[in-house]
Amino acid sequence: MTRSKSQTLITGVYRTGSEYLANLINCHPKVSVTMYSVNLLRFIHGRYNPISKEENIKSALNDLGARLLKRYGRKLDKESVLEALTRHRTVDYGILYDAVMSVLYLQPPAEHWAEKNQLLWREIPTFLDMMPNGKAILIIRDPRSVLLSFKRYTYAPPPGYLGAVFNSLDAMQFALKYRERLPSDRFRCFRYEDVARDPKGLAGEVWQFMNLEGVYDVRDQSSWKDAYGRSWHVNSSFHDERDLRPFDVEASINRWQAGLCAEEIGLTEAICGETMTRFGYTPAGCDFDWISATRLLLQDDTIGGYFRKWLSCGTGVEAFPTDPLNEENWRDAQERKYESE
Repeated sequence: MTRSKSQTLITGVYRTGSEYLANLINCHPKVSVTMYSVNLLRFIHGRYNPISKEENIKSALNDLGARLLKRYGRKLDKESVLEALTRHRTVDYGILYDAVMSVLYLQPPAEHWAEKNQLLWREIPTFLDMMPNGKAILIIRDPRSVLLSFKRYTYAPPPGYLGAVFNSLDAMQFALKYRERLPSDRFRCFRYEDVARDPKGLAGEVWQFMNLEGVYDVRDQSSWKDAYGRSWHVNSSFHDERDLRPFDVEASINRWQAGLCAEEIGLTEAICGETMTRFGYTPAGCDFDWISATRLLLQDDTIGGYFRKWLSCGTGVEAFPTDPLNEENWRDAQERKYESE
């Protein structure tokens, strides 16, 4: 087993281009980038305490192995993980995470790993504390584009798609906090719009942030894979696999202007407001009817709860429309609607 030299968490709201960014980063031969599969912060962290005990480690690995096999068809070599853990006097969640990722995904020449997992920006400090050589990347996108894409792709009934607005707000708010509080050599925030317009330049910038040397071609996407090992497509809700035209970057950035109604634009700008302007997103200035918006938001208990929280605290949420820990919500066709960009 190759022991990792660094570990990176890539996260963001659904529909923000994080899968595209992950594949870009993976073009470097020294790093292995995966999506969703282990996701220790969501499925294991804090659930097997004390993790230093052998029986708890084995229980965590058994559960992880079963999920990997059922969900992704991937077999975990638990004995190799346990052997790797014998090098440590005491095991914690970070050591376990690194051992699992190294056994599963590190093959020469790869020496660094990264995992892309949605909706984990609040857990970035935890990840960095767990990993002495850890880094974190948060990708942000215009919340109006996120809303349009999620509205088109989600199976959640209206007004459930409006959760995208509150998630976008929260991700931007935490990105601003982290820029001030976390070391720049451990945390970086990127905008989807910059990644989409200059993938080569952004890939180089991310590799430099990850202390990876060299320049590599990011144009050839023939070997790119999705989380399930299938050939990667552009993962746009407006560009399916049958569409052979080149991906329209500018349309992906500006489509919200015609795709959303004035009420949806106004609601997004009213909630995300000044926060989105700090990331360079200019409000359209649509008229906004709070009475009609309130009626719409309160039609759903969950969305209404997000709205009431925002009214009282001015904060967003980090939440899926359905519980990702529930196996009933693992249905492939549904899950990709949240995970795709």
